[in-house]
Order: sequence, then C-alpha cells, then structure tokens
Amino acid sequence: MDLYLHFILVNSEFSQGLADDLYEGEESEDNIKYLWEDEFKVSQPVKEFKIKNNSTYTLAGYFPDETAFSFEIDEMSVCDCLTESGERMLFAVSKKLVKKTEKTMSENKEETHMYFYLKDSLPMENPMNGVYILKTDFPKELRKAKKED
Repeated sequence: MDLYLHFILVNSEFSQGLADDLYEGEESEDNIKYLWEDEFKVSQPVKEFKIKNNSTYTLAGYFPDETAFSFEIDEMSVCDCLTESGERMLFAVSKKLVKKTEKTMSENKEETHMYFYLKDSLPMENPMNGVYILKTDFPKELRKAKKED
C-alpha cells in the first residue's frame, strides 16, 4: 500500500463561527484554518504500519564535524512503518503537539492517509522530514550545532 503522512499546523485563532456566518463554513483570507501542511509519501510500498503513542524516539545523525550523535526523546507518537522490502522507517511527533489524528483508506486499501493535526501554541523543532519535536524536548546540544551552521 502507499502511505501518505500529513502534518498540519492548526491555527488556534480560526473561528468556525465566523466562517459559518460569513463564508458558508469555509475559511477566508483573514480566517485561515491551517497555517501549513507537510505531506510525505513513504518512499516505498508499506506492508504495515503502527502508531505507537507515548513512545521513545531516537534522534540520531552526525554533527558537522562527522561525530555521531544519538538522543532519546520521550513522550512521542511514532509512526513505525515496515516496507514491503523489509526496511523500517520511523516518523515522530511530540505527543503534546498533537491536537488529533485521523486515518483514511481508499476503498481498495491500496492507499492510506495518516493525518497529524498539530497545535500552534507550542514551539517545535523540525530536524528532518516527518519529525516534529517540542522545542523544550529538543536536545540542547543540537541547538548549539544548528546555530553554528
């Protein structure tokens, strides 16, 4: 199956009442429902995926000097994908950032869309595609390295 992940930042100032009264329930230029959306298609067909709530996500990579780093971040919602080729891919969002989630599947179940609606009231870091971490949980060592770039 093809898996699409949608990460949508909800505008907390959106007024459904105003939309209903003046714009037939739709958003307008001055009353925007979503501030941005990142959409990703998992690069390979997915055999199965699970959402693990209140999980630990390991953020790993390399500093600019090629030194490896690895940080465990708690209280994450992790989308764990197993592709048909056997590769495992992880996408993650801090649990406190998630306003709601939604899953839709096509009738033939060949295509699934997973939506993560995110709160705009908490600052976040987005170190790579499909990973959104509460700024207070983001490793301080990486913030320093990021500023130096």
